[in-house]
Amino acid sequence: MKRIKNLLYSEIDMKYQLLLKRFDLDINKVKNNINAFSKGTFTIDTLTKRLQFTGDLNIQKASLIGEIALILIEEKTPNLLKFENLRKDLITIAKKYKNVDVRVKIHSAIKISTSSLKKKLSNYLEKSLVKVSDDAQTTLLIELFKEKGAINYRIFSYKQKIKPKQTNKFSNITILIENPRLKEEISDFLRLSLVFNLTFKVIHDDKVQFEAMLNNAKKLTKGKLGNFKVEIINNLSQLHGYIKIGFSKHAEKNEQDLITFLKENKNNKLLFVFGNDLFGLTQTTREKLPNMFSLTEEKIKPLKVSQALSYVLGIYSTLS
Repeated sequence: MKRIKNLLYSEIDMKYQLLLKRFDLDINKVKNNINAFSKGTFTIDTLTKRLQFTGDLNIQKASLIGEIALILIEEKTPNLLKFENLRKDLITIAKKYKNVDVRVKIHSAIKISTSSLKKKLSNYLEKSLVKVSDDAQTTLLIELFKEKGAINYRIFSYKQKIKPKQTNKFSNITILIENPRLKEEISDFLRLSLVFNLTFKVIHDDKVQFEAMLNNAKKLTKGKLGNFKVEIINNLSQLHGYIKIGFSKHAEKNEQDLITFLKENKNNKLLFVFGNDLFGLTQTTREKLPNMFSLTEEKIKPLKVSQALSYVLGIYSTLS
């Protein structure tokens, strides 16, 4: 009975290659973690020096090990390269998944274009009613290499680790600058809006003039800003549903008061209102702001507007 069990086990043994996040990781630690829930043996792949596991691997648990970047499943053992055989093997494997991405990697000096081969194999798959797309959950990796002068191939499959979606702690914040004068001011606000996914509005009485500055600022700012929208309004009275917070060196309340206020209102929609670097907020706008705060104790040379925004976002971040 034991002999039969061992024979059955050897027939279902599979081979996996583990891509580690760093070369200097403690491999023994990875092995011990896997041995806790899987049965098999470890070796080193002679071609790539990857850590290799042969046996019964619990992929779901192994994928949770932080040191492992990818788990490659060997779908086809090394075989002498004949394109018809490669095509048939790839189609057979791909049909198990129905939707795949295709990658080709060449490890030796072989006069084959990876991009051309990928395109050719992808066409074969699509003609066989297998969908090929860059965003497929499963990737088929074809590796070509030379052994004793002959070209061989092998095929792996792998799934990318799904990264948990990070919640945007600034999703309730809208930023506004009044009467920006320079493209650099707008560029800094654009960059921060892009990085922190903020909604950006401006108060400006000349829409054409501002849009010209905005286009110049977008050219100055690196990032995907082609479709980034900035709403232009005439005054604060047009905006409803926000707790409006202004920043001015003339404000009586300081940043300690701001911290207390943000703690009490961090679950509400907040509008952070700033003036330009030269004049700050106008008297008209200050009078319409029920909540005003000054930042830092420096009143002669206060923070530039982009610095002030970064400073406030930093404060808010520590409260979230």
